[in-house]
Amino acid sequence: MRPSPEVIRLGAQEWLVRPLTLRQVEEIEPILVPNASQPRGNVAAAIAIVAIALKRDHPDAAAALGDIEATAQEIGAAMAKVLRLGGFIEPPKDGDPLPGEAPAGQIRAKDLPA
Repeated sequence: MRPSPEVIRLGAQEWLVRPLTLRQVEEIEPILVPNASQPRGNVAAAIAIVAIALKRDHPDAAAALGDIEATAQEIGAAMAKVLRLGGFIEPPKDGDPLPGEAPAGQIRAKDLPA
């Protein structure tokens, strides 16, 4: 099933990103492969992946991505959306907990720190 476009948000900026083309998927793949020819840190890899997704419809934003005031968590969430648009990761199914969420009833009040 073809993914729907996603809104990518970083800091005060947001862009609508369409599902990726095969060329974009091909550009992202080497960034995800361990021992790639140009090793990158996690944030640098996330910025590169989001820039690839943005450059088709938002080339100015892609070029200035590193200058946006955003957190590592925001760029990580943006990268996850891009990876879903490219088919690298599956979208959550209805009823599945989002990352960091436990299924209902799994955490009890006595499990929480005092």
